Amino acid sequence: MTRLNQEPKTRWKLFGKKGRAVIAASVIASAIGLGAVTSLTLLPSTAHAQASDQITPEMIEKIENYLAGITTLKAEFVQISSDGGAAEGDLYMERPGKMRFEYNPPAQILLVSTGHDFIYYDKEINAPTYFDIDETPAGIILAENISLTDKVKIVDYRRTAETVRVELVRKSDPGAGSVTMVFTEKPMQLRQWSVKDPTGVETTVTLFNTEEGMQLDPELFKFERIWPNQRN
Repeated sequence: MTRLNQEPKTRWKLFGKKGRAVIAASVIASAIGLGAVTSLTLLPSTAHAQASDQITPEMIEKIENYLAGITTLKAEFVQISSDGGAAEGDLYMERPGKMRFEYNPPAQILLVSTGHDFIYYDKEINAPTYFDIDETPAGIILAENISLTDKVKIVDYRRTAETVRVELVRKSDPGAGSVTMVFTEKPMQLRQWSVKDPTGVETTVTLFNTEEGMQLDPELFKFERIWPNQRN
């Protein structure tokens, strides 16, 4: 089991109906990404400040092997939106196909990928929304066979002393938006992403205390709607 210890410098919270609306919008943007955003960025970056480098087949293979090598992962996350929304919680992932974003109170949001569906659930109004996992950025990371060249293509690549950034678009609809994955390289690890929607709102998710290779409870990746008479 590998572990990277970092603590968030600040804890963020959302309050009231306006806060719930903000996080709902940013969560959906984060989850649906390729169909709704123009870019996804990880770690502090100079995304459009310099010319793109030329990615090598060796680097493509290194990233693919890292992602394919993840069996399980858990981390704390902090999510901040440029329009004032903020939240935090825990991320769980089990490849292939399963992921869970569990937001801390007062946020009433849950995201679960069951292996088939990607579900956005507003606990307060008991309203789940279902998406095809293959239509989300998570589908790239959670796919059984990881490929950065099959259904997606690399449109931008940047490498610094500390990070590797790869921007992807879907070949079937390159105008729908892009996903930029950014990793630390030593050791290679997915660390942060930001989603910018067509209106210019940017949502950044930073991972802390990341662990890989542990056993996770299968119940984390199941979804059952909670009806009023089921509540304690």
